[in-house]
Amino acid sequence: MNMNQKGFINIIVIIGIMILLSTAGYFIVSQQRPLLTITPSTTPSSTASPSPDPTSQSISFNLIFKYGVGAKNELNTFTQTYTKDMVVDPSITIKFKLTDNEIAGIYQKLNDLKLFDESAKPIEGNLMVTPCSSYYLKVQIDSEEKELSWNNCKGKISDKFLQFTNYITQIIESKEEYKNLPTPRSGYL
Repeated sequence: MNMNQKGFINIIVIIGIMILLSTAGYFIVSQQRPLLTITPSTTPSSTASPSPDPTSQSISFNLIFKYGVGAKNELNTFTQTYTKDMVVDPSITIKFKLTDNEIAGIYQKLNDLKLFDESAKPIEGNLMVTPCSSYYLKVQIDSEEKELSWNNCKGKISDKFLQFTNYITQIIESKEEYKNLPTPRSGYL
């Protein structure tokens, strides 16, 4: 083999490796797609934030929702997991994937209730609840993130927050993965 043929073979090997790495990279990136792509309806909407720009074709949507005493129960659609508070035992985390319809329903409920509007503040009263339940919500819509927290430690929470909390917990508790989790050996008073 002369020098030109060796150089040509080296170039072909390098091109082959680049093609292989590009193909592998494509498959890795394509597996890390957002949990859901929502395409806005063609009818105009008057909903407030967190609605996306109406000119966008689709959005990615994920959330973390923590609830219960100490907000120890957690639904995380970023990692597709659910963590259950076992009270005196260590919490249990399992794989937990919501369907596209469930995610779309949660997104719609956020918009319908306008939870991120400035006017939608939790109600505080002069009542003390022990142990109280705490709630945390982190939402990512495309690259925008919003966070919100509320609790019933000082009285009743607003009807909007209660509706949202009940909506998500009903989805969680209806799934087989949740039903298969063990019952805590004790509870909170």
